Amino acid sequence: MALIAACVLEPGVYFALNSPASVIGKTVEEASQVINTWGFLITPEMLSQMASDVGETSILSRTGGAPTFAVGMAKILADMIGGSSMMAFWYHFAILFEALFILTTLDAGTRVCRFLIQDLLGTAVPALGNTRSWFANILATGLAVTAWGWFLYQGVTDIFGGINSLWALFGIANQMLAGMALMLIVVILVRMKKTRYAWVAAVPAVWILLVTMTAGWQKIFSADAKIGFLAHAQKFSAALQREEILAPAKTLQQMQQVVFNDYVDAVMAGLFIAVVISMFFFALRAVVQALRHPAVTANESMVVWRADHAWREEAIWHE
Repeated sequence: MALIAACVLEPGVYFALNSPASVIGKTVEEASQVINTWGFLITPEMLSQMASDVGETSILSRTGGAPTFAVGMAKILADMIGGSSMMAFWYHFAILFEALFILTTLDAGTRVCRFLIQDLLGTAVPALGNTRSWFANILATGLAVTAWGWFLYQGVTDIFGGINSLWALFGIANQMLAGMALMLIVVILVRMKKTRYAWVAAVPAVWILLVTMTAGWQKIFSADAKIGFLAHAQKFSAALQREEILAPAKTLQQMQQVVFNDYVDAVMAGLFIAVVISMFFFALRAVVQALRHPAVTANESMVVWRADHAWREEAIWHE
């Protein structure tokens, strides 16, 4: 959807949205002049009209992807329903959609993080893995929320921290999570003795893991400072030694913050890769064990009737 939304835009509008002000300037006249030199015809009137259509004062330098998605989706939906008079409505509808997506992602991410922390702690101290223990639950939740809290604090105290450091990891992490979910589906299908259907999840799992693992490796180790975290950190570190200030930093202290954030991103990306590789081998072992076992090794628990006459259906996969 994001790629389609980007592709429906005029190239000049796309570059106006996604180029920093330091490159294209801060006015529609400056932006159109620069973008025209790139071979993409755009006029100041076209940029002003697009901003007016979506209900904004300006669309220049709205980097990060979200505004591009919103403008593209607004154009698609307005062409289907309402025409240009509905562009502003559909634009803000898409912005709201993105905000809710981020909110639910953070919510689900925090829950999953708590489960993973508790499961990990339970391997060392079984009592901490007990999901019926208030102490264990609160401890794991506290650790997960503290991790989020640190990034929030970083975003307040460091203009290059917070979402700026997390955004570089979000796409990789999001798709790696999808790959892990697909691996889990493969394991479940094999354990259910429905191996003939496993390819439905296995094929996209292989593809998405190849893409995300390659991207993760490049984000860490690429020699191009525009791509690799370590190369970017080394570039800014070298400039620091010369007491030279590189954009977007404006002070030597901000230069140090950029270097620190690059190393944080590199460590996080490496951790993501390690988790996915571990998941792959655990999934592979589970598949091999299930293939060797003659019977179904995946079961669901029955509906449980509780004392207060409420009921719930628990779908817990276990061996």
